[in-house]
Amino acid sequence: MTKTNYQEIAEKLVAVVGEDNIVSATHCATRLRLQVKDRKAIDDSQVEQVEEVKGVFYNAGQYQIILGTGIVNKVYAALQKTYAFNEVSKDQMAKDEASPLQRAVRNIADIFVPIIPILGATGLFLGLKGVLFNETVLRAMGLTPNSIPEWLSASVTVLTDTAFGFLTAFICWSAFKKLGGLPIIGFLIGLMLVSPALPNAYAVAGGTAKPIMAFGIIPLVGYQGSILTALITGMIGATLEKKLRKIMPNAMDLIFTPFVVILVSVFVALFVLGPIVHAFEGQAIKVIEMFLHLPLGLGGLIIGFLYPIAVMTGMHHMFIMIETSLIATTGFNPLITVCAMYGFANAAVCLAIALRTRNASVKTAGISATVTQLLGVSEPALFGVVMRTGMKAILVMLGSSAVGGMVLSLLGIQANSYGLAVLLSPLMYIYEPYQVITYVLVGIGTFILAFALTNFFVIKKETNAISAKAQGKKTTDKVYSPIEGEIIPISEVNDQVFASKMMGEGFAVLPSNGTIKAPISGVVKMIAPTKHAIGIVTDDGLELLLHLGIDTVELNGEPFSLKIKEGQSLQQGQVIGTIDLDLIEAKGKDATVMVIITDSKEAISGLEYNQDYVSPILGS
Repeated sequence: MTKTNYQEIAEKLVAVVGEDNIVSATHCATRLRLQVKDRKAIDDSQVEQVEEVKGVFYNAGQYQIILGTGIVNKVYAALQKTYAFNEVSKDQMAKDEASPLQRAVRNIADIFVPIIPILGATGLFLGLKGVLFNETVLRAMGLTPNSIPEWLSASVTVLTDTAFGFLTAFICWSAFKKLGGLPIIGFLIGLMLVSPALPNAYAVAGGTAKPIMAFGIIPLVGYQGSILTALITGMIGATLEKKLRKIMPNAMDLIFTPFVVILVSVFVALFVLGPIVHAFEGQAIKVIEMFLHLPLGLGGLIIGFLYPIAVMTGMHHMFIMIETSLIATTGFNPLITVCAMYGFANAAVCLAIALRTRNASVKTAGISATVTQLLGVSEPALFGVVMRTGMKAILVMLGSSAVGGMVLSLLGIQANSYGLAVLLSPLMYIYEPYQVITYVLVGIGTFILAFALTNFFVIKKETNAISAKAQGKKTTDKVYSPIEGEIIPISEVNDQVFASKMMGEGFAVLPSNGTIKAPISGVVKMIAPTKHAIGIVTDDGLELLLHLGIDTVELNGEPFSLKIKEGQSLQQGQVIGTIDLDLIEAKGKDATVMVIITDSKEAISGLEYNQDYVSPILGS
């Protein structure tokens, strides 16, 4: 097996995006995030051709390259080793374009994301405990619950209870780290909130312990599972620390800054925030649970429909805090259960589109994106295939996700952790046979439903004009030259991607005049932001790409003047714009105009050339 060269991947990405175009770089769990000077100067298709790249999109001021878990860390390390770009934070990178609400949600999400692995692992421990210590399983081995040795029971309890017992410490630590405080101070404050000197919150809730009353009116308890208290305390403490370090004398900073931060944070948490926030949090969890258990599965239906929309807008991060609160308070996570059907629906719609399309590049990208979605990364399928296909595809995905969520809500299915998606998600339900079997069946049903609906409502029947109009081995379709000049085979152009016909069969023109005309009648499907590429689709489904020049994307649209817009109908021969051949030559670029039949790979074996047009030849 060939070893992946992450350094080479990093260098290729920088070459396409442009080293001078990159202002700063950072990354998250799956994406390399670049702040760029000119987004329009980047050719997305070239980025997507780099090894390990699963898709790209631009959102909230960031050019995001989807690489996947693990891979992104290695590519980022290689990138910084060679280029050492400014390592600005994700929220600072998006500050100019993200709304205040988006920034707030992202900040909260960034605090919880580092905690996901430990809670996900703990959920698996709980699942295994549920299986191994199940009375039916024990009975099959001739054992009873009383037969379990004390040492084994204690060891398993350590594995299953520690993370949730000290969850406030992890949240305070992460909040301090995110907001620029000293993380170890945050960790200590979090530990103090669950100190053994305080009555255990779960014991108080269960009636086996009583709170300590301060001043006769303020109940003091530990804050096990109190997510909001830990979050707000961490934010207050980190903010206070940063302010104190600016004014504290250097000789006193080492000791007195932590002293004041810890004293103020713990006092506020125990005597002010805790009693108020803890009560609010308890009621909020009850409301969420009540909503999830609405009659007829309405709660699951609504959340299943809204969650994919939240992903599209970047607001899905807010679900992480709610899920953490649910797990810490109840031990279960019914929210991720109904949200998870989005992954099954998204993968099915993407796969259906990929299997039926005649566009070779869409087919390849779609199958790759489906696999990526099945492994838990949804953006390539969502942004790269489903949303690009149109509103029908989006509605099928949303509807299937909603139906799956409704069924799971009706059946009372709930996870005991989070952080796992699609193929791996059943591991969150292995604590009980009914839960895991039902979840898997509903997940498969959601996939089948979305796949079938996509084929029935979204994908047009194969009525390609090439085969419908064939006479012997030729069609009567004619694709005319879009510009005056010499027609040459696409294999002769000075661009390996086009010359190798990776994008499809086609031809090129060496232009002698700058007037651009429609090569065929149809509808303008796409116009690149840099105006160098135009997509046209005929009434019977033939797809053409009109590419003006080679590497002219770098000219940012300067040589091109277009008279058309997306969605406009064209007649063959209609003037659609002009191209400044002299300017292209002055910029050192190649003005060759290319016409690619992007859906031709399976249906066209070649082209028959005439003076002013070409005719596709059928064959394999």
